[in-house]
Amino acid sequence: MSAIDPSILDRLKEFVSVSELSRDGRLKLPPERALCEHFGMHRTSVRNVLSVLQNLGFIERKQGSGTFLNMPEPVFIQLYFELALKLNYISVDHLESAREMFEREIVQAAAVNHHEPELERLEALCNKIVHSTDVLEGLQADYDFHEQLAIMARNPAILIIFQGLSTVLKKVLHQRRVLTRQSSVAQEKTNETHIAIVEAVKTRSRDLARQAMDQHFETWNQQTMRSYRQEMDDAVEK
Repeated sequence: MSAIDPSILDRLKEFVSVSELSRDGRLKLPPERALCEHFGMHRTSVRNVLSVLQNLGFIERKQGSGTFLNMPEPVFIQLYFELALKLNYISVDHLESAREMFEREIVQAAAVNHHEPELERLEALCNKIVHSTDVLEGLQADYDFHEQLAIMARNPAILIIFQGLSTVLKKVLHQRRVLTRQSSVAQEKTNETHIAIVEAVKTRSRDLARQAMDQHFETWNQQTMRSYRQEMDDAVEK
């Protein structure tokens, strides 16, 4: 049975309808035999469905305890983006454009909906971006900064999609980001935009937050292209 067979998700919805709350507050599915009897399915079919759902992260099976429902992990979204890239259905430019659209909306929601401890973490990550002397550490702080904004937006659907999308971009754009981080000029300019985002979010103004993110992406795109061209020029000279 294919992992992308729509009937799998139909079965998941059916299984959810007969799940029960366990002692620890998690939703627990009935035993395989009960699922077979309730839905009139062969035991092999039930096991196949459960196996696919487990691989997709929708359920967790514990020996001796039973089968429990999980919130889907971002890897579920990541898988589809990666396959779409490999099949040339979408391009890296499409993903970057989608991410920018998401983040422009995310930062506005973050400005309005955030709690103070979340803002403190955002500010701490910004400081780490600005002051880190290690390229990879600075990049990780950058990733965490943007994910923190998605958390502050307080929309689980947006967070799952954002995490799946950004994980793919993290892989395919890693070298470009390393080059930008290694340039002192590019780093200084992008640092300024991260600081501006934090200050805008503090005001709880949607408009100021959107403007700060617009400037961030404009600067980022300019500096990544500048770093890439510099690398090409250096390669030609060698």
